[in-house]
Amino acid sequence: MKFDFTPSRELPIFDTHAHYNDPRFECEIDGGKDEVLSDLFSQNVRYVVNAGCCVASSCDCIAMAERYPQVYATVGVHPGEVDPDDDMEAAMEDIRTMLAHEKVRALGEIGLDYHYDDPPRDVQKMWFRRQLELAREVKMPVVIHDRDAHGDIMDILREYPEVTGVFHSFSASGEIARQLVKRGWYISFSGVITFKNAARLAQIVPTVPLDRVMIETDAPYLAPVPYRGKINHSGLMEYTAARAAELYGITVEEFCRHAYENACRFFGIGE
Repeated sequence: MKFDFTPSRELPIFDTHAHYNDPRFECEIDGGKDEVLSDLFSQNVRYVVNAGCCVASSCDCIAMAERYPQVYATVGVHPGEVDPDDDMEAAMEDIRTMLAHEKVRALGEIGLDYHYDDPPRDVQKMWFRRQLELAREVKMPVVIHDRDAHGDIMDILREYPEVTGVFHSFSASGEIARQLVKRGWYISFSGVITFKNAARLAQIVPTVPLDRVMIETDAPYLAPVPYRGKINHSGLMEYTAARAAELYGITVEEFCRHAYENACRFFGIGE
């Protein structure tokens, strides 16, 4: 498939969570991720944060950030990637080293994922706690992956009150959103808020203060309507932004300005 995208309006876009090292980009688009990013950065997309999911993918994220001035990275071990037979402390030393890189801006994505109940929950919790300990030690924000594990995620986070960060592709309740904002956390919404079956989530969006909201793609996944089911990329964020602006009752330009400034502040990227 040839990549060809022209934005419909001038908006400052900051994609706070993507996976451009996912093999789908190389398999489905001529020229792969390099073709996509080169085109997007010539248009509205200002910055992209590529999220690590294991030691190897975290290394890939750093390599991509070194190649593109507008790409930054997070590094960490996703709950779906943990293994009871892996050497957790060796992985933590690798992550600690990567966290010192100038283009790494958070520890993540980390958290819990109970959707498939694999890996075992106790193993996920062990890795989650260990990475929160590391974040506390090196004073880095975290990027949280929370899928069907809201209660346990919040219980564990209460053990680490010094740690803050962002819940990516937020899917929990309005009450949890309020608790997180009160504790200084950020909330990031993905293209899911454009889905017809996301009415509950849509009600939560405008309850998040405008100085705590961010948006993302989770590319190549979660493409917004009208591209749902297709490969996602940062250029499609205008649809997510437009839906969020509608829910807040403000213009898409105003919403994008808030989301962009929040992302720059959270990731420590100055204009």
